Amino acid sequence: MLFDEKINRLNTNSIKWDRYKNPEIIAMGTADMDFKSPGCVTQALIERAKVGMFAYEFKSDSYYQAIINWYKRRYNWDLRKEWIANSPGIWAGMRMCVDTFTKLGDKIIVSSPYYHPVATIIEKSGREMITSSLILNNGKYYMDMMDFESKLAYEKTKMFILINPQNPTGRVFTRDELQQIGEICKKHGVMVVSDEVHANITYDGHVHIPFASVSEDLAMQSIVLAAPSKAFNLQGLTYGILIIPNSEYREMYEETMCGYDFDFATNVFSMRALEAAYSQGEPWLNELNAYLQGNLDYLSNYFETYIPQIKVIRPEGAYMVWLDCRGLGMQPAQLQHLFYDKAKVALTGGENFGTDGEGFQRINIACARSLLEEALKRIRHIIGSL
Repeated sequence: MLFDEKINRLNTNSIKWDRYKNPEIIAMGTADMDFKSPGCVTQALIERAKVGMFAYEFKSDSYYQAIINWYKRRYNWDLRKEWIANSPGIWAGMRMCVDTFTKLGDKIIVSSPYYHPVATIIEKSGREMITSSLILNNGKYYMDMMDFESKLAYEKTKMFILINPQNPTGRVFTRDELQQIGEICKKHGVMVVSDEVHANITYDGHVHIPFASVSEDLAMQSIVLAAPSKAFNLQGLTYGILIIPNSEYREMYEETMCGYDFDFATNVFSMRALEAAYSQGEPWLNELNAYLQGNLDYLSNYFETYIPQIKVIRPEGAYMVWLDCRGLGMQPAQLQHLFYDKAKVALTGGENFGTDGEGFQRINIACARSLLEEALKRIRHIIGSL
């Protein structure tokens, strides 16, 4: 099967694997995949390299059309070419949005547990982060709309950074939820920046809905950040696209791009990879989603059968799974020692996602199933020895 190959990534400068400097460790933390990118992307990069010149380039009509066609096919959303901007990566795009649309000292709200780089971006930009805790109910996280609105009203928040699918919980918000979020934000004059980089991986029939596609009102108060990076394993070709239907927002963002000299100095390989992935990579992506669904089912059944002390928060999207380890009664440092030092499985500690993440761990299932099986057996053995 296409994704069953176990690929040895040790000694390849992999942040995910080589950071531990220990060949005994199974790395299941960093959010990239242990799968080769689709052949169409590799071939597109080879063909571009054969040109032998890597100077400045315009974005081609086929580049824009690949993005437009992708959003029409996958999400039934009709994009306009002029809406499409770019950034040198999702984090860079988010930081430029923060710099462009808020001021020093402004408050920015995020859902908690939160994707930890967002906190760094807000802090380093001189803004203040406000959190609204998600509610965990019967193994599923929900927005606390009352708390969310109260924070917007009383904290005089200027921006909401939405992560959808949510990282680390894997929630894929419904159209009704997005509509309610949008109405609350519009009522209080709050702009929405929606990071949707994990949108192309979903499970159990869940459907991702781009925030700005819900209505014209939501489109006018928001910016969508996206990329093929997570779905096609292209993180090393750091690149992001921004969808900005609001012409005033676009002009402001483009001024920021010029200030950073990012307006024309675009990575030629990143553009080729994106175009190849969006125009030719969909069959590969469909196979990937099916394989990851199998990995998720395997992991869920394994924990329920053999390690019931740990509860799986079943994700609706993305390939990171949130594990509720609070039943073990351990502090974060003890959990780290248990998984890393004893089981030799490197996960991401939930405390990295704020206080609402304490007692949780995040595991990456984007790997060959045989590797996932080995990691789970190690965890089962060490939990059984407690």
